[in-house]
Amino acid sequence: MGIQKASLYHYIPSKEELLYQIFLSVGEKIQAQFLRIRRDCYHPLKRIGKFVECYLSFIASDREAFRIFLTEKKELTPPHREKVDAICDLLNALMREAILQAREEGMIAPEVKEDLATLFIFGACNWTVEWFSPQGKYSMGEIARDYSDIFLKGLKTSKE
Repeated sequence: MGIQKASLYHYIPSKEELLYQIFLSVGEKIQAQFLRIRRDCYHPLKRIGKFVECYLSFIASDREAFRIFLTEKKELTPPHREKVDAICDLLNALMREAILQAREEGMIAPEVKEDLATLFIFGACNWTVEWFSPQGKYSMGEIARDYSDIFLKGLKTSKE
């Protein structure tokens, strides 16, 4: 950036505040997109797919910020952690809501537990931070489509 490390603290009061701003930058952008998807996409299965695509696109666009978002929350002070937890809770709630709606409308199996399905989806998406490479075999768009298909259709053929 062309400034000395100490000069940074002229703009940001502490390392913790910088970390918090990274969390807000990532979290609030994803939150806004999820809320837009919820507003614009009534069909629950399509909404789940769009949530996955949105989430993975954020990971692809800034893996390092997302890695911080996933691993450093414990470093935040309680008031900052509460704000970040509220964002994460909302993302989880929106995904659960779509899964629950899909189950209630008979689009997914009645035994699907929306809380476990939500954890499964976000867990698989979060792990891409560790292995995804823009120069790799698959684009993040391909991964998002395949993940959505696996989440929503499973691995089985109709033959079973």
